[in-house]
Amino acid sequence: MGVAMRRFDPRGFFLFSPKKRLRASWSCKRRTIPGSVLCGLMLFALGLISLFTGQIAADLELSRLRGRWRSKQGHNEPIDIWKSKYSDLYYGCSNRGPHFRSTVRENKSNGYLLIATSGGLNQQRTGITDAVVVARILNATLVVPELDHYSFWKDDSDFANIFDVDWFISSLSKDVTIVKRIPDKVMRSMEKPPYTMRPPRKSTPEYYLNQVLPILLRRRAVQLTKFDYRLANRLDDELQKLRCRVNYHALRFTKPIQALGQSLVKRMREMSSQFIAVHLRFEPDMLAFSGCYYGGGEKERHELGEIRKRWATLPDLSAEDERSRGKCPFTPHEVGLMLRALGFENDTYMYIASGDIYGGEQTLQPLKDLFPNLYTKEMLAGDDLKPFLPFSSRLAAIDYIVCDESDVFVTNNNGNMAKILAGRRRYMGHKRTIRPNARKLSSLFKARKQMDWETFARKVKACQRAFMGDPDEMRLGRVEFHEFPSSCICQKPDEPKIGEDSRKPAEQLTGGLHQVPELDNSGG
Repeated sequence: MGVAMRRFDPRGFFLFSPKKRLRASWSCKRRTIPGSVLCGLMLFALGLISLFTGQIAADLELSRLRGRWRSKQGHNEPIDIWKSKYSDLYYGCSNRGPHFRSTVRENKSNGYLLIATSGGLNQQRTGITDAVVVARILNATLVVPELDHYSFWKDDSDFANIFDVDWFISSLSKDVTIVKRIPDKVMRSMEKPPYTMRPPRKSTPEYYLNQVLPILLRRRAVQLTKFDYRLANRLDDELQKLRCRVNYHALRFTKPIQALGQSLVKRMREMSSQFIAVHLRFEPDMLAFSGCYYGGGEKERHELGEIRKRWATLPDLSAEDERSRGKCPFTPHEVGLMLRALGFENDTYMYIASGDIYGGEQTLQPLKDLFPNLYTKEMLAGDDLKPFLPFSSRLAAIDYIVCDESDVFVTNNNGNMAKILAGRRRYMGHKRTIRPNARKLSSLFKARKQMDWETFARKVKACQRAFMGDPDEMRLGRVEFHEFPSSCICQKPDEPKIGEDSRKPAEQLTGGLHQVPELDNSGG
């Protein structure tokens, strides 16, 4: 009787020993978990493991490449200021993979994607690049993007005034179908005009598939506005390589821009076999936006303050704090001091890429004293520049070409042109690109009068060691892909040992780009 009661008593569970009670409890819990939930948990765990191991593998590969580079150099080895000794270990590789399917034809696509870019030339360039990738994600037909006519620069140039539109369409024909405009027949058949929306910044492919695609399928056309940095940095490698094909090969400047840009490069080369290009970015709008102060008293505060009012959402900033954080562009004089400390001599030829310098000649003179062989597009081009003067984006394109072709490119801030050119120069062979270590250099400039020149120069070289555009500076993770196009940088094979066949496949010898016809590496 006691046994029977123990077996069937509703409270019998509590009559078991603690050990049996624990075992029974776990058994009950296991039975209550549905199989679908267990399967989901297992798949989620496997996904995490795959992501984690994949990231580890990528980081290990990057560490191995860095280790190979570092093993060849000593920490105290002098920096070659003109060229990285180890840049030939890497090459740009952006060919589509064998499983990257061909583009969808216009009549079979999911609709038409219209893009309105934003900002200056290089900011718009990021938008154009990402627009192609978004069109690919959506299986959409891309309409040639519209350029921004209303921003600070007030340039009414259209896409075809700056970029070779026919080359843009044809060179990407295997990736995305691109048309100059929506056909009239299709426009007449639409019940409503294209739906307009602005995606959040850094949106993922899932956002476009979940939020944009249903509207595209319903309306046949969608316009995305203020399209700059609206696509996530981290994408599938094939989509990253597409970004590189767009940015480094499909966006070719028009013949008039290309001709004048190359003419300026030729004139610099005629004067010197090597030259450096400096993007000063010391224009009034940049200084106003930064919230920094340069000692000009109430006149400077008033002038920059008035310009700053154009950005209604900018917070009040402490100029001193911004300087200590490395957020302030250096003066032309400070840029010159940094370059002289690194080892560039007084007879170095320098090209200045810039708009109107705040303070004019008075501000620029200290840099001229340090580098007398200083030239600008205005000095080199003369009357040939007149047709371009009303168009800030076309002027910026000319500067872009000369900076890209220079032996050394020096940036003075981490803006759009600096990022775009830094990434391009890495892709094109890790050409020397110097970005000031602004946080550390700011304190050095502040203490400049308290040390002799030799001490100052030694400290500048020390803090700039990881800011010279060397291969080991390539970074994965949460960085701008346009500045660090890691998916498009490949390692060349090790040099063959004695007795081995020294021949390399054509793809390795040509940097993996031989399938892209008529490559133009000089200005877009």
